[in-house]
Amino acid sequence: MSKHRKSWSETEIENILQHYQQHGITATVRHFNVASSMIYRWQSMKGEPKTEGQSGISRAEYHHLLRENQLLKELVAEKELEIRIKDALLKKTVYQNKNG
Repeated sequence: MSKHRKSWSETEIENILQHYQQHGITATVRHFNVASSMIYRWQSMKGEPKTEGQSGISRAEYHHLLRENQLLKELVAEKELEIRIKDALLKKTVYQNKNG
């Protein structure tokens, strides 16, 4: 691999993005020998719609989902703790009934 980085002209970028829209990311990466991350970066800079497996959620939606996921994990942890406490209390009462 050479140490020289390829600089792409605007027309080349447009051609690559058009090829991507028509043929998909894998074919475009192989045809133009360009990284997929570069294609996604150019696409986001051009404001083109996302396609093929890219996430369509906004940053705010992502953070909302993270928070919701965290709340659900906390809820499950609380329920697990309640179950363990009830099991421990049941074992104590059963043990006391056998001895008493």
